[in-house]
Amino acid sequence: MTAPLRVGIIGAGPRGLTVLERLVAHTVDAGAPVHIRVVDPFPPGAGRVWRTDQSPHLLMNTVLEEQTVFPDATCDVAHSGTGPTMAEWADSAPPAGRFPQRRDYGRYLAWSWEQITASAPDHVEIVHEPVEVTTILDAPSDAQTLWLSDGRSVDVDAVVLCVGHIPAALSDERGQWQRFARDAGLSYLPPGLPAETPVDALPPGEPVLIRGFGLNFFDLQSLLTHGRGGTFRSDPERGPLALTYTPSGDEPILIPGSRRGVPYRSKPISPDHPLPADPHDPTQRLRFFTPQTIARLPVHGDGLRFDAQLWPLILADLRSAWYSTLARTRPDAFAEDPSKLLGALSTGVERLVQAGAAHESERWHIREERVLRGEIIAAEPHFVFDMRRLLRPLGDESFPDRESLRAALMEFLRTDLEESLIGPAHSPLKALFPVLWQARALLKDLVVDDRLSPASFTREVRGWFEDFVSGLCDGPPPQRYAELIALADAGLVDFAGPQVRVTTSGAGEPATFIATSPAVPVSLRAPALIDASSPANRVQQADDSLIRSMLDRGQLCAATHDLDDGTRVPSSGLAVTGTPYRTVDARSRVHPHRYCLSLQLSSVQLGLAIAANPRTDAQTLRDADAVARAVLGLG
Repeated sequence: MTAPLRVGIIGAGPRGLTVLERLVAHTVDAGAPVHIRVVDPFPPGAGRVWRTDQSPHLLMNTVLEEQTVFPDATCDVAHSGTGPTMAEWADSAPPAGRFPQRRDYGRYLAWSWEQITASAPDHVEIVHEPVEVTTILDAPSDAQTLWLSDGRSVDVDAVVLCVGHIPAALSDERGQWQRFARDAGLSYLPPGLPAETPVDALPPGEPVLIRGFGLNFFDLQSLLTHGRGGTFRSDPERGPLALTYTPSGDEPILIPGSRRGVPYRSKPISPDHPLPADPHDPTQRLRFFTPQTIARLPVHGDGLRFDAQLWPLILADLRSAWYSTLARTRPDAFAEDPSKLLGALSTGVERLVQAGAAHESERWHIREERVLRGEIIAAEPHFVFDMRRLLRPLGDESFPDRESLRAALMEFLRTDLEESLIGPAHSPLKALFPVLWQARALLKDLVVDDRLSPASFTREVRGWFEDFVSGLCDGPPPQRYAELIALADAGLVDFAGPQVRVTTSGAGEPATFIATSPAVPVSLRAPALIDASSPANRVQQADDSLIRSMLDRGQLCAATHDLDDGTRVPSSGLAVTGTPYRTVDARSRVHPHRYCLSLQLSSVQLGLAIAANPRTDAQTLRDADAVARAVLGLG
């Protein structure tokens, strides 16, 4: 009898689930018996992040139609079309609203686990081990031994690391806050998953500084308000999605602050959100940043340069989307025919491609700005596409007092919510959303194909572009903005301002955390601090037993990038090969039967999504397919 192939999948969340689905799908081709152990202390499918028992007040920041576990006809893989998208699944179990509850996504993942395991052929055995893997050691005969947290050990022939978010060691600054809070009897809640953050420890009525104004903030906002019994009510007389809030009396006072001082912009409401049918079809959205144009760019040295060669193309697409939408919705904003401006964009891009030089890019964008000053009514400068305003919504303005800062923040929130509700078809600002979403998708392909200079990827894409895209594309549902506005109107939210710095009180003063911003003269004090930034997900800061132990033994190592000035910088992710992402140890040796498919691929990929988007030939599903084929020896 043929000995079974033994496979260990470490992590039973969305990524582990996609690997399992691909393994099961390909066992028809493999034929031999396969034993698969999926190891995760949390329920399989949903895993830790998408547990089905978490608060119903926590929402996804992506819409129902954006999630799938199963490859469809657009995926260049065998055995596609094996299961439904979340939207198709929800026809019989509809979640509440277009932005579903996080636990509803967990229910879809749990259902997918049941379907995948039930559909496995008789020669495939699947076992969920509800424990942790603490150590992986190489055993004789090319096997690997998984040591489990309950004291058992299991031998497997191949390991796939799908560990997702892992705990991170606190930085020196955060460690100081933690010790200060402990010694002074205050509250400091370090970075983590909002569903697991012990917010019940925060007393009502007292201010809470929240460091970070991203998605974690909105989850915490929800848990600390209507999660504590408060109620939001619609007020249609004031407009769509206008809300009022009735406090329960158990809420603290929320004081968010961040580098920009404002939250990520809210998601727009769009019928084709997030993408048209073909994200790379230039006739739908992208006109300039396309595979065809990129193929004409000269490659110097070790790859394409983002700032000099790719960003000008994306910028041209952003300007095109902005002004095309403005011309359609506000033609009176133009002193002359707007087609003159759009034609100048095409001419400028063609000159850039032919010149292949950064200085040409700079020259034609300067020329275009001069054209704009004559084309746009000067009395309404907000009609002009302004990158500085996008990057720094509050500008460099100083506010004489906190009331002035609050007024600016409320104006930002109300304006952005209004723009989200009218959507990309009618808002020049929100017309940037699908362009950036598609541009990021194409850029991901370029990164995976190793076509960017390492220095450009590290200093430019990672250095500023990722954050820029996140600020415009990765924000919360519009409902969360409406709730934040209502909470501020109810006196339950204050704003710390931009470039916020958190310190602690000195000796002889009442023990508090202190938030200061150079934009406003008055600081804020609070007995509690929540660190709402996302977990670091940098492997060098890993603080879990498995990845930390493998790093310490040299079984894994952080990737490095060699820059053009000769310096070498560590990556946030692991050192791996190209697809199917075999791990590389500290002595640069490739492990033939150990793979990685998770956030730890950030050294070779960009923007590792939580899920695959349907009908997009999703990279996540192609990666899972490549890993499964390699594990099964299918080439």
